[in-house]
Amino acid sequence: MVQFNFEDQHGLHSLSPQEATRCGYTVLISDAGDLLFRASFLACHVNSQVSIQQSYLPGRPAYEADVAIMFHKDQSGKETVALPLREAADLGCYISLQTSRFVLRCPYSSPLSYIVREKGVDLEIVSASVLHALSDDFLVVDASIACAINKAEADGSDLLWTVPYPPPQLVRGQSGDGGLRVGVNGQTLSEADIKERGYKISQQEGRVEIRVPFRAPGGHVKSGVVKGQYSQSMSVDLSLMNQWQDQRWPLTEHRYFRHLKTPLIPQHLVLTNDEPSSGDLFSVSLGLFTPDVHLQKVVFDGGGDLLTWTQKQVASDLAVSRLSLSNGSVFYRLNVSLSHPKVIPEHIGGGSQVYSFTLTFTLSLTPSGEVFYHHAAVTHRAPYPELGPPRLEGKCTESSLLVLLHHGAHSDLQWELFLGARRLDWDLVEMGGFKVKADDDYLTVKIPFYSPGMIYEKLSLQGLVGGVNVSVVDAKSLQEQDHLVHKCTFPARELLVCQPEGRMVAIVDTTHTVPPVQPNRTTLLDPDCGPVETDSARALYIFSLDSCGTTVTQVVGNVLVYENQISYSQDFQSLDDPVIHRGAPYRVTVRCSYPTNATNISTVQHRSLEPISRPLIGVK
Repeated sequence: MVQFNFEDQHGLHSLSPQEATRCGYTVLISDAGDLLFRASFLACHVNSQVSIQQSYLPGRPAYEADVAIMFHKDQSGKETVALPLREAADLGCYISLQTSRFVLRCPYSSPLSYIVREKGVDLEIVSASVLHALSDDFLVVDASIACAINKAEADGSDLLWTVPYPPPQLVRGQSGDGGLRVGVNGQTLSEADIKERGYKISQQEGRVEIRVPFRAPGGHVKSGVVKGQYSQSMSVDLSLMNQWQDQRWPLTEHRYFRHLKTPLIPQHLVLTNDEPSSGDLFSVSLGLFTPDVHLQKVVFDGGGDLLTWTQKQVASDLAVSRLSLSNGSVFYRLNVSLSHPKVIPEHIGGGSQVYSFTLTFTLSLTPSGEVFYHHAAVTHRAPYPELGPPRLEGKCTESSLLVLLHHGAHSDLQWELFLGARRLDWDLVEMGGFKVKADDDYLTVKIPFYSPGMIYEKLSLQGLVGGVNVSVVDAKSLQEQDHLVHKCTFPARELLVCQPEGRMVAIVDTTHTVPPVQPNRTTLLDPDCGPVETDSARALYIFSLDSCGTTVTQVVGNVLVYENQISYSQDFQSLDDPVIHRGAPYRVTVRCSYPTNATNISTVQHRSLEPISRPLIGVK
C-alpha cells in the first residue's frame, strides 16, 4: 500500500482516498508496474503562482453558513436537490470558495450526478448552482462537469476510444473550435510524434476518435488467461485537452486524464519450425509473449520415452532459450538433437527421415501465477544421407531398446547382427520377445528391457540402466562393419531384479495403503536390513540370498526359490483400552527362482502391484 503525506504551513497532511478526491490527486499503479501520481494545478497544498483578474466572489471570504448548493439531477434541470456544503461533502462533492477561484470536484458514480448518452457515448454529468448569500442579495455561480465514462474497446488490433467533442452540456450557444491536444504518459504529443507512433486522431459528427495501434510506443501490453487460453490487453495513460469558445465564455478548456485498457483478447500462438544450422537439429519457436510470461515446463514426445525440460532443471536433453525482440515481445526457442536415443523417426526412405513430434508447453504469468498450456503436433522432415557400409543406431522407448540397422538401398549386401556373442536368429527373437521390422532402407529390432542378453549396469529410484552390445558383420568375410554399445534408462515404479551373482534388487511403492506408509520405515525380515535409498513414495532394497532373513522356501527339480519380505511394523501406543494402531499395515513378499546350475542370464519383473501380502516374483 502506498501512502503520501504533504506538509504545508498548517502542518503534515495524510493523503487518504477521500482527501485525494476532495483535493484533486490521482494515485494508481500502471499496468507496467509504475507508481503514477498526478496532481491538479488547483489541488490542495499546491502553491500556485497565478494572477487572477477577477474574483468569482466579491468583497469578503465565504463561510459555510453563507453558501448552499443546488444540484440538478437531470438534463432538464427540473429535478433538483439543495444541500449545505457539509452535506454535499459527505456525498463526495467538494466546493472550494476559500480563494478567488471556484473549484467543484465530485467522484465518479456520485449520487449527485446523472448519466446521458451523447453520440453513442455515456457521459456522467454533475450540474450545480452555488448560492452565495450577500448582505442584501444572492450570488449564483453555475458549474457543470461532463466526463465520458466509456471504456476503450479493441477494434481489430487497435485500442479505440471515442468521446463527444465538445460535450454539448458544456457549450452555450454557437461555439468555435479551439483545437485539441493529445498526450501519453504525461507528455504532450506533437503532430510529428503522433504520426511517427502511428496514432490516428479523427473528428467526425461531433466526436473525437483516438486510435492507438497494438504495441505502439507509449502503450503497454499485458497478458492474461481467458478460459485457459493465452490473451493480451493493451493499455495507455492518455490525456486529451480540447478548447472552444461559445456565446458565454471566450475560452473553455476541457481535459481528460484516463487510463484506457482494452478487454483481454485471446491470442493465436504461433509455433514456428525454424531452419536449424545443422541437419541433425530440430528447432521450434513459440510466441509472441509479453515479458510477464515465463515458460515453466516442456514435455517433448519424440516417438520414444518422453523428454522433459523444467525451469528449475539443471541439465536437460532439451535446450530452451528465451529471446527478445526490439518491441519488447519475447518468444521461446526449443532445440533437440535428432540423434537423441529417445527421438525416433516415423519413416525413413526416399532420401529423408520423417518425424512426428508432440509438444506440451506449460507457461505462467507473473505476478498472478496464472498457468496456461499450449499443445502442438509437428511433422518434421530431415535429410537421410546416402550411406556407405551398414550403420547401427540406438534409440530408447519407455520399455524397450531400439536398434536400427541403416543399410540404405544396398539390399544385395549379406550381413548378420550379433547381440554380444550371440547371432540374432529366430530362436533368440522368440526367446527374448524381440520385434523385428524390415523397411526398404533400414531394419528395426525392438528389445524389451527384461529380455535375456540385456546388461544391467545401475539400478536406483531414478530408473534401471540397461544396455546391449550389438555388432553387424559381413556374412561372407565375418568382418565387423559397425559396433554399437547402446544404453537406456528405464523408469521403474516397482521392480524386482534377480541378479546372476545371487543378489535380489527390489523397488516397492508404499503409497497403496491408507494412510500411506513412509518408505524409510520399512525393513526386510531382518529388521536391521533397511532400504538403501528412499523417496517420498518408494524404497530400494539390494541384498544377497544369504542375508537379511532370506530363506529357501521351495525346491522344484533343479530350481531353488528364495524368498524375503518387505514390511512395515506398526507402532503401538499402549493405553488401558483400546490399543491404538499408529500407521497402516504393509507387507510385500519378493521371490527369486535360481537353477542349481548357475547361468549368466538375469530376470526382471516390472509390474504394478497390489498392496499388503502380495508376492513379487522373479525367475533367474
